[in-house]
Amino acid sequence: MNAKASLRLVCTLRPLCDLAVGIRIPVFIRQNCTKARLVKAVKQHANLPARTCQSIRFLSQETPACSDEKTAQPDVSVNLTRDTATQIKTKIDFNDGSPLADDESLKQEWVPSRAPEGSYAELLSALKRCMSPSDVLELCSSTSMNVKQISNCFTTMWETAKRIRTGQRRYERQLMLEHPNFENLCRLTINAANRMRPEDLVYTLHAVVKLEISQRSRLVQTLLRVCQEHLNEFEEREVSVLASALECMDSCRNVDALRSGLRMLVELRMPEIKGILPLQTMMRAIGRDAPLPLKKKLERKALEMLDEFSLPNCQHMFTTLATINLRSLPLLDACSHKIINDMDGTPFWRLIHVLQACRELSYRNEGLLTAIGDYIVGTLYMWQTKQVTLIISMLENLGFRHVPLLDVFSEKVIQNPESLTFKDLLITVKAYSLLNHLPEGKSQQFLKALNMSLEFYLPRIPPVELLRVVYSFCILEYFPQQPLDKLLQEDILKDLLTSEKHNVEINERMLHSINLCLEFDKPSVTRSTVPLGKTSSTSFTTQPELQTALHAIVGDPSLMQYNVHLPNDYYIDFIFDLDTKQNIVVPVTASQMADKPLHVERVAVLCASMSSFALGTLHPLGKLAMKIRHLKTLGYKVVLVPLHEFGKLNVTERIQFLNSRIFIGKSSADEEPEMTETERNEEISNQNPNI
Repeated sequence: MNAKASLRLVCTLRPLCDLAVGIRIPVFIRQNCTKARLVKAVKQHANLPARTCQSIRFLSQETPACSDEKTAQPDVSVNLTRDTATQIKTKIDFNDGSPLADDESLKQEWVPSRAPEGSYAELLSALKRCMSPSDVLELCSSTSMNVKQISNCFTTMWETAKRIRTGQRRYERQLMLEHPNFENLCRLTINAANRMRPEDLVYTLHAVVKLEISQRSRLVQTLLRVCQEHLNEFEEREVSVLASALECMDSCRNVDALRSGLRMLVELRMPEIKGILPLQTMMRAIGRDAPLPLKKKLERKALEMLDEFSLPNCQHMFTTLATINLRSLPLLDACSHKIINDMDGTPFWRLIHVLQACRELSYRNEGLLTAIGDYIVGTLYMWQTKQVTLIISMLENLGFRHVPLLDVFSEKVIQNPESLTFKDLLITVKAYSLLNHLPEGKSQQFLKALNMSLEFYLPRIPPVELLRVVYSFCILEYFPQQPLDKLLQEDILKDLLTSEKHNVEINERMLHSINLCLEFDKPSVTRSTVPLGKTSSTSFTTQPELQTALHAIVGDPSLMQYNVHLPNDYYIDFIFDLDTKQNIVVPVTASQMADKPLHVERVAVLCASMSSFALGTLHPLGKLAMKIRHLKTLGYKVVLVPLHEFGKLNVTERIQFLNSRIFIGKSSADEEPEMTETERNEEISNQNPNI
């Protein structure tokens, strides 16, 4: 060894001899190395500890630095390193891509030194200034962090990660995993887990899970096992945070055991629950997969405390029931009643959460939805356009057509179409088309305003979104020229029908519907470049009650045709010819519709389920309305039978119901004129008060 190398070695070792040997040596090395050198490959630095955290030789062994043991002087560092050898020798395998690989050697005798109170306050102040997980890790170089500091570091890492844009989050996560201090923080957490308070323990687990650290890692599995050991010590807050963490974790032995333990804890503590919030916390803790008997016990407990529910409790109960997937009609109805009676001042996001829960639970309360729509109409000046469109979209998802809200919003769009963002435009066109609603007397103005907004975004609209918006316009019987021309371009059609990034089957169905609309509603438009597409296969279900009633009216079953498939892929349940002069059914001829006598019309009976109508009405929704419109264009007289209403009538009422729709000037009294849709709905309700 030359003199220069010897001098450098002495300069390096001399400061180390003055330090407490053991876990502080890596700190010294980090403080004397640049950040750029730390991120290089380990093989380039023979004098630095490996990334696998293996111990340095002179720290973990009693062998002296020189080869002559007799001349070696006893070193007090040997005794000190024995106490820390277990911690220093901890090995972490990065082969599985996780920061901490599976390892069963979790029990380690290690006590971190206590951090001074001043340093804790300084760390909290520094954490508040962090903008990313990497900023937090820059503060985690110390090996003397206490359990509170460790928990605060992980929690702050998650808080900063949430604020990062979605596109950049993946890059920041990679920086976090590769940061040299990340391993140190994880190792400290593993060793300190048994000494953490319940609050720090669950918040650390929650942050670790949200940061997407591998569930198979030693860190996550250690925290799960410690949570199991201290589960009986958890209070309401800890139970809630733990349930939130478990909700987004995959099934494994420790997760399943902890979930089972949580459910047992909830069942044991149920008699002690005195407040509404603790009850809802316990309900959320059991999860969606909890046994139904346990859910029912909690439901009965909630019903017993129903008189104590405040308005926020009622609103929160919707999301709680959706979380555990319990459709409790008594609870939902009672909470809906209280919300309806005290709607004023309800925050926007609570309304959204209630509507989202209604959708998840398939709970459609017409009174509740009407009250929410009325509240938005009365306070429209308070809401932004995107908030109103979101409410309309949520109501549309529930199949509810709130006419005043749709009309007042359409008036706002007519006055200022520029206020619609691209997302607002897509939501608006979709909602109005599926609900089959246009403002009375201003339908063309409204459609032109929407088209004006669409043309502004047309140069940069993606092909799939263009297809969806044109499809929605066609359902409303509106055909904007520029969007149609762009959609019919060969390259766009090819992309829609062949690209792997699209659902080609759905695109084909929408193109087929557009083709039908152009054929029946706008025959002047050139359709040579529109592909025929495909329709969804329809499986017929025989309706014996309807068939029996029609046989009673027609007399001869051979006069009817069943389950007719038209060339344009429309299906009709029953078809027969009606002589309007004599008001009798005549045999169906094989001739074309145009060749039939003027006094003979072909009747198409369509069966429609409740989902084909707007909630609480017999107003047909978009696709059914389009089918009725096209059948009328083909010359059919359409008789629409709502099965959910028809099934509630007795035999006599069913015949009267069909007579009023099929025959002109003939009913049960043979003198009643043809009724409007509203009068027919009222007649059904009067005939059967339960409807």
